Amino acid sequence: MEKYEVLERLQPGALGTVLVAGLKAERSVKERFVIKQVECIDENQANEALKEAMGLLKLHHSNICVYKELFVTWDNEISSLFLCLVMQHSGQVDLSSLIKTKRQKPEKIADMVVLKFLGQMVDALFYIHKQNIFHRNLKPSNILVTGEASFKLYDFSTETLMTDEWKWKIRVEENCKCWMAPEAFSFSFSDKSDIWSLGCILLDMMTCFVLNAEEITLLLQDIRRDSSHLERVLPLMQNGDSSLPLFPILSMMLQIQPSMRPTSKDLIDVPFIGECLIVAGSSLIKHRNSLPSCVIDMFLRGGIGSILEFMQAFWDVEEAQIRTMQHLTRLVGDKKALPCLLAFTESIAFAMKSHIDSFKLQVEGCRLLLEILSQALEQDVVVILDENVTNSLLETVRRHSEGEEFLSLICPLLMMMSADEVAAENLRKAGLIADLLSILQNFTHNEQICHSSCAVLWSLAVSENNVDQVMLQSAVPIIIAVIQEHLQNGAVLKSACSALWALSLQGFLTESDYEPTTALLMDALRMNLEKPMLVNNTCLALASLLRLSEIAAFRFITDSKGNGINLIKDAYHFYCDDPQVVESICVLINEMVQYDDIMLEMVSQQMEELLSEIKSRFPSSMEIMTLVDTALLKLQE
Repeated sequence: MEKYEVLERLQPGALGTVLVAGLKAERSVKERFVIKQVECIDENQANEALKEAMGLLKLHHSNICVYKELFVTWDNEISSLFLCLVMQHSGQVDLSSLIKTKRQKPEKIADMVVLKFLGQMVDALFYIHKQNIFHRNLKPSNILVTGEASFKLYDFSTETLMTDEWKWKIRVEENCKCWMAPEAFSFSFSDKSDIWSLGCILLDMMTCFVLNAEEITLLLQDIRRDSSHLERVLPLMQNGDSSLPLFPILSMMLQIQPSMRPTSKDLIDVPFIGECLIVAGSSLIKHRNSLPSCVIDMFLRGGIGSILEFMQAFWDVEEAQIRTMQHLTRLVGDKKALPCLLAFTESIAFAMKSHIDSFKLQVEGCRLLLEILSQALEQDVVVILDENVTNSLLETVRRHSEGEEFLSLICPLLMMMSADEVAAENLRKAGLIADLLSILQNFTHNEQICHSSCAVLWSLAVSENNVDQVMLQSAVPIIIAVIQEHLQNGAVLKSACSALWALSLQGFLTESDYEPTTALLMDALRMNLEKPMLVNNTCLALASLLRLSEIAAFRFITDSKGNGINLIKDAYHFYCDDPQVVESICVLINEMVQYDDIMLEMVSQQMEELLSEIKSRFPSSMEIMTLVDTALLKLQE
């Protein structure tokens, strides 16, 4: 909490206190955050809840409030441990306030608002449930109302916190519990629990002009015991002169047995929900426009200029976009065509965003962009894709995060993009780190995905203004798992060791990581001595570990598979004429000489002779000479 300044204390929720805060270092900036503080029984509960909540950081959806940071803090004043969830603050009212206002008038909520609400909420629930994330605390006060009938899910909870029986009995009032599914009272939560809660909220919205707060609470309690009580509402809803066929939807959602309730995926197939999704502008419902194949053929026979016009004119025709991309991919081999093809990047990204659910189009779009950027790299043409293209590509990554073929194309594309510093910063700000870690966990076996994802992670981790502290710390075990999986794959190891080097330099490794990581990197070095860039990056990663810990240094010289000093000698003899690798070896040696006991071992193994040889070989390299002189001086002392 040290970096935040509390500006306002909001009304506390059932499970914690809510603060509005700003960054102390940026008082002139108007960015504000909401911090939900949840008191924890002990450190174990806090850490377990933090681990469960990490998935919230990777949520990127227009109807879900953005989570910026999660951390555990100790409050000295009251001697309590808190899990803090930092969320985006937009100053909007919540849905409970809207319902209360309508109830006081009394006045029904407009049908169009209900349609948009239901469409947006089904879209958002489908998005989180697909990632095995549940809200667990869905109620009107946890849904923000923004702009013209736009709604956002807010204030998620974790299983650890929701199953704290003592808190529920003591602190949660009955009117807060009325949104909970019957099984939730036995601390059993699933995607079906969220569907029940959505049904309760929808029922409250549809009856707010005829039922007061006490009456709706009693009705929801009755329905939880016996769903036949829902029939009492039918005449009330008809009195509101609404033409919306909501009673069958409510009957589906408010089934006491979870097995009888629909999932969010099931709801998408309900025709009325489909209409709601269309009104909400959801990409889950696709309008398929078509164009005769002969017309597409005719346009594709034209020049590059007319093809671009055709692509832009028929952006809503999926088949036209796919065929155009396939045609352009065949043209990429013509070096003269590259300047013209570069003009297509925005149109390709726009088509991918417009047809985000078309897996085939996503694959073709990625393949074409990858070919264009690869050709540009071969011809030394600098290509910087703008922020719109970056954001479009990230949307497709998040929608197709389970498609291995697609990820095998888009991850190398992101790797090429991240080579540019500005593009890398845009990717980092857009939250790509969380996506990369999720991809690496799911596809550790895939060489292409691991190689390119680790390379992107390295580009993002070396940022000087990196605020993704918690996320980057969680990257360490994932990168180590990648290294273990691909110990004999030079390309993967090269980028994974680079990423690990960047993480260790910024202090994201813990004390328990030092020794096993040192042993793992030594294995990688032994098995890949013939790969210069891998040797270079591994020596730098080892150097950063030795700088951090004497434990790592002792492991380096006492490893059961062979002394690290001999490993250095072997690496030097392989690359005694390569100044880049030799410089990295000297960086590693310089970290070894900071420990007296390690120096004794180095002296006994004639490391002075090796350093003298290096000095004689590279008299014109100031960097190598400085490193060698520093190490020799230490050894001679």
